[in-house]
Amino acid sequence: MTFFSKHIIDVEDMYKSIYNTYRERVFHYINGKVKDRNDIRDIVQNVFFHLWEYKESLGGANTENIIFKTCNQEISKFFKTQRKHIFENNYNIPETPDDAVDQLDSKLIKEQQLQAMQDSIELLPTSSKKMFTMNKLEGVTQEKIAVQLNLSKKIVQKQISEALIFLQNFHKNS
Repeated sequence: MTFFSKHIIDVEDMYKSIYNTYRERVFHYINGKVKDRNDIRDIVQNVFFHLWEYKESLGGANTENIIFKTCNQEISKFFKTQRKHIFENNYNIPETPDDAVDQLDSKLIKEQQLQAMQDSIELLPTSSKKMFTMNKLEGVTQEKIAVQLNLSKKIVQKQISEALIFLQNFHKNS
């Protein structure tokens, strides 16, 4: 929107105007992807904090694109940290060297969880499964996957993100 750059000279006033214009849209956009209201508020706060840090680059024709790209980045960061917490909670079980039985039970549980994860990966559509395994298990970057499969990076990102969400929901409901 070139409206901001033509009518508002002061950067802070422009930021306030952008905040007032987009705060509800940003909230509803994030609400469509994240369910917990406190998490939504945290993400919205992170979005506008990020926009504040780069407020000098706002106000041009691509302001809305910048805002919603920032939303997607912050949502992605949120899910990434959530995923790390899930794995930390599941796998950081303190093991005592004297308890061989407990260690064996723990190892069996981990193997069952790993097998359940592998089984759930098999439930993904073929293209999503291929992109997910290339990226998360083989360590291939999304850019390289896009080039190899002759797809756009956005499609690869979306497929991997949807696969992660499916796996999280699948294991949450299991």
